[in-house]
Amino acid sequence: MKHRLLSALLCAGLLVALAPGVFAENGPPGDVLQDNFFRVTSAEGWRQGELDRLIVLDEVGDGALCLAPGETDGAYRSPEMTVPAFEYLVASWSADTPEGSWVEIRARAYVDQKEQWSDWLSWGKSGIRLARGSLDRSDGLAKMDTDTFIVLGSSGETASRVQVEAVLHSDAPDASPCLRSLSGTMKNTLAGQDIPVYQPHAGEPLPEKVLLAAPAYSQITRDPAIGNSICSPTSLCVMLGQRGLELFPEEVALQEYDFSYGFGNWPFTVAYAGAFGFDGYCHYADLDFVRQELAHGRSVALSVRYSSTPNGANPYLENGAISNTSGHLIAIVGYETIDGVEYFYSNDSAAGDDVSCALRRYRADQLDAAWSGRIVYVVSASPEQGAGLAAPQRIEAALEPADAAGTYRLTAGGAPVELSRFFSMKTESLGAGTAFWIEDSASAPAMPDPVPVTAANLPREYLSVSAGLVSLTGAQQQALAEKSGTVWIIQNDGVTYAATLTVEPYTPPAETDPAADPASPTTQPGTDTFPTVYVVIAGAALLLAIILLLKKKR
Repeated sequence: MKHRLLSALLCAGLLVALAPGVFAENGPPGDVLQDNFFRVTSAEGWRQGELDRLIVLDEVGDGALCLAPGETDGAYRSPEMTVPAFEYLVASWSADTPEGSWVEIRARAYVDQKEQWSDWLSWGKSGIRLARGSLDRSDGLAKMDTDTFIVLGSSGETASRVQVEAVLHSDAPDASPCLRSLSGTMKNTLAGQDIPVYQPHAGEPLPEKVLLAAPAYSQITRDPAIGNSICSPTSLCVMLGQRGLELFPEEVALQEYDFSYGFGNWPFTVAYAGAFGFDGYCHYADLDFVRQELAHGRSVALSVRYSSTPNGANPYLENGAISNTSGHLIAIVGYETIDGVEYFYSNDSAAGDDVSCALRRYRADQLDAAWSGRIVYVVSASPEQGAGLAAPQRIEAALEPADAAGTYRLTAGGAPVELSRFFSMKTESLGAGTAFWIEDSASAPAMPDPVPVTAANLPREYLSVSAGLVSLTGAQQQALAEKSGTVWIIQNDGVTYAATLTVEPYTPPAETDPAADPASPTTQPGTDTFPTVYVVIAGAALLLAIILLLKKKR
């Protein structure tokens, strides 16, 4: 769950085209520079910035930045943009990052009261197959707080100009990253200085009720080592499931993980959707924006804090999935007015099981008060053309019995897969992760209509991975004996292995009779045995005597 109550962020996508963009029904918005939002996504928009060793590919998405042929490093710099005075700026991006490549977004802002530009501050390197990490840094004028660029000062300091950079890198010239969109959203919390929310669908009529067919997942029932912290990726998993991409919450969590911060880096989470070819961004928004996204068939996720009791420490949210949270992300999948009261439907991952997460009804006024950060995750309804070619992989694998009962060696394509330090290092070392077994005939819980059931709703047995082997405990061997299923091994470097496994019949370890084991002799009561320790002492005394004798002869 998100730990900060307030978070704003800087990296912006230069939205060089000055005309407001309009959402296509199933596609991303065009270039925009309006109200609290700016964005560059088109080929024409990219070309209005400075390009260094980069080319624009018109056929990828609306246009994408990639390395020029033969280059391993390149950079894009936007023109300076004049924007409403802001305190907080959150950037987000969508990119394809093949193995060995990454993108890095940087920004600087002109602080009006100081009449000075800040340093360039970075969101850190972003990619699927590297140890992603945010960077916290301050120069006295502004600071980067994980995913938020914040203008510093105690006298109402704001910035009204911003410039952004994108750095692209690849270890190999033939595997270029491609940046398809770069966005920024701004917020000002000073009295009388609110920035209007960019509304791409303002004025469009709304249906009376929307209820989208999105899956529901409890984060609490996932890998116990991370379950309490993965509300942000679980909410995105719900959103992607509603768009037809079925993943496990652990897949999204481990493969968008910020190795410097943890789970819940806003742009890193949205960038994970971008890796599959979707166009996504973060936006400081309001409930009107949320209604319009839902009306266009797109579920969203909100950053909230709430208490489910009236006198709790946070804003009251009746029917809240958890008693109290000071930082949380929830998926929103619909709205409806009942007896004159408007409600939003949430598949809130904080509940204790998948069914309890589904379609929790939250009063609109209470949800609005609980929406503390005002951040919303926005993702296109379908992938962009030519995008997602470097998406996270699912690889068919095999499990071969190892020497010890209940242990198995993972192979893919006939070659062994390295799994050392796998389970315990999932949040510390690239290539680590989690593993679980799902029985082929497992029964799914009954979900309320129209919530679909996916493989991620099926009961799971979490397995140990140590010394390079997948292991079942004795209890698991006994319970799962002769049952068939699939073992899912999810790594934090963008790779998931799936291997079928029929669990071998369980054989309890034989009890050893010491009297019948000639290899393990024991001393029976009353036996005269000269203890080994005395032999050692006697030998040492003899050696000492010889040394003294030799010295005496000299």
